[in-house]
Amino acid sequence: MTRTTRPGGSELPSIMAVIVTYFPDSKLLHRTLDAIAPQVDGLVVVDNGSGEDAYAHVDATVHCRMHCIRLDENLGIAAAQNRGITWARSQGADYILLFDQDSEPAADMVQHLSAVALKLAAESVPVALVVPNYTDDRQSQDIPFMHIVNGRPQWFGCKTPDGVAEITTAIASGSLIPISTINRVGPMRESMFIDLVDIEWCFRARAAGYRAFGVCNARLRHSLGEPPKRILGRTLATHSPRRNYYFYRNAIWLFRQGYVPAVWKRVVAGQMLKRYLIFPLGVRPRWQYLKMMTLGVWHGLIGRSGAL
Repeated sequence: MTRTTRPGGSELPSIMAVIVTYFPDSKLLHRTLDAIAPQVDGLVVVDNGSGEDAYAHVDATVHCRMHCIRLDENLGIAAAQNRGITWARSQGADYILLFDQDSEPAADMVQHLSAVALKLAAESVPVALVVPNYTDDRQSQDIPFMHIVNGRPQWFGCKTPDGVAEITTAIASGSLIPISTINRVGPMRESMFIDLVDIEWCFRARAAGYRAFGVCNARLRHSLGEPPKRILGRTLATHSPRRNYYFYRNAIWLFRQGYVPAVWKRVVAGQMLKRYLIFPLGVRPRWQYLKMMTLGVWHGLIGRSGAL
């Protein structure tokens, strides 16, 4: 196993970061790359058909550790992640660290994640992934973890600064995944294109006997969705009408999969119904939301996949 020494003096397996971009904000991407590069052995940026050189501004110190894969068209988040994982595997990576372009890790995030991953591996725990404690500056509280216990979903935050909690699902950005787990569970499902790709992989890994964990002292700033909107007296996170299409379509597909827990299906179905009723009333462009959500349901029912 390839090992390296990182800040703090600890020896860790080889960790490669995979960062997917799509018309990225150059300043934000610069901060993200600067924050990630010192913490990993190498990183690959997979650009999903932006059609521009978004990396000319990146410092040479980052460039020397960065490999770029430029796709001619937007193939979706899953396909881009798989391209990056394939490259990282070819470089001898032991762990893959997935990132979105709008995520910014704390300087010691990888150190904390990898320490927990190694401890769990030493205890023979089959690890699907370990993820950081997510913070969205636009929200007053940290993004909660989710775990299904006794057939019921529980959302919770960190009780202690150095706590480690078992979870059921997690968003992809910031997740540290053993390459051996990917080899067993399989790659991201490219037919989903975007939305719920990470959730589906978590459920697939869970069905194969792997477990996921949240690490409280590993911190990641992440923008979840578009800026929150005030809807009928409540502040709600939103996505574009097009992203809602993919969410509805992919959720309908997941409802049919036996490895997806029934309780998750019930909870998400309820959320979808509320969104279907509320968004056309209070979120602009109202009719576009209604149209795209309806189209997503229809395409989910007839089994359409891939890009819209």
